Amino acid sequence: MSKQILWLVALLLTFSVGFSSCAEDTPTADPYENWQARNEHYIDSIAAVATTNASGNWERVLNYKLQSQNQGTSLGGDFDVNQYVYMEVLEPAEEGGIAPLFTDSVSVYYRGELINGEVFDQSYTGDLDTEVHEPTTFALQATTTNGLTDGLIVGWVTALQQMKEGMRVRLYIPANLGYGSQSKTSIPAYSTLIFDLKLEKVIHPIGPDDRSRALQEE
Repeated sequence: MSKQILWLVALLLTFSVGFSSCAEDTPTADPYENWQARNEHYIDSIAAVATTNASGNWERVLNYKLQSQNQGTSLGGDFDVNQYVYMEVLEPAEEGGIAPLFTDSVSVYYRGELINGEVFDQSYTGDLDTEVHEPTTFALQATTTNGLTDGLIVGWVTALQQMKEGMRVRLYIPANLGYGSQSKTSIPAYSTLIFDLKLEKVIHPIGPDDRSRALQEE
């Protein structure tokens, strides 16, 4: 083999190593780059769709903590878009289905994801099959044990009180009614939360105001 050919082979190997090194050192794109701004833009677009389709299968529900100042699902009012949750109704409520009170518990099926499609929590895998999958039960009202408070996010409590048994929605919760500036496992700060949520059953506590007994007497 001539010296000229050997020199050419050595030169090609040098370039090959150089390109390989550059490729390994190139940082991958950050999937959460400009995350807060992207999530704000996303919920703004959802709010616009919900308002445009107010008479269709969309509902806009005001933060339940502010509903004393406005009427629940009313599309009027001067509140910021981040004070509402937005629900696209996928399946209507069953006949005779009831909505939960703040003091009730609920059995639900759910799957939560971020705006990029990443699933961060779910009560079932694959397609929902109520004949196979088991619902999960939550209390709407937060409980405190040993100084630690455990409860649902404001967005869930707001939405569930406007749902009736059998109803299934695509629920959009702005970060303000989710975890806000706090990050959780698999949920970055300032995340809009998207849920496929089905209310299976309302569980009313037995007591003087036992609603289930009152319903049976009617």
